[in-house]
Amino acid sequence: MYSFEKFVKSRWSLVIIGKGKIIFKSQASGIKPLVTFIKKDEGNNDQDLVIYDRYIGRAAALLMVLINPSKVYTPVISEGGRDALEEYKITYFAQQQVKYLMGYASDKMCRWEKMAMNKTPQELWEVLHHQSKK
Repeated sequence: MYSFEKFVKSRWSLVIIGKGKIIFKSQASGIKPLVTFIKKDEGNNDQDLVIYDRYIGRAAALLMVLINPSKVYTPVISEGGRDALEEYKITYFAQQQVKYLMGYASDKMCRWEKMAMNKTPQELWEVLHHQSKK
């Protein structure tokens, strides 16, 4: 069985479990792994998903809402990520909460968190989907 401890020790940035098995994993950074998973798995998200993500900001949290996981685990979550998961009633566990993910290096939001401000999950997806077609 996969665990938070195993994830923290791994090299993966994102691991998604469906029906007790790893169905997706990535070492890519940012929201790219979630976008890849959503594109690959669109409309097929009834698998009682559990997500392990290295860092969760508001953009990642909103994308997670689209795939409706039963639980999310992360070592670090931003206030915006926390607010989004709570707003959409997604159960999560985070070791540490920070104001912004870039808070480690500065007091500024990353571009994804800025992009996700005042957007619903569907609105963010439309913006990201439109940009990927350019």
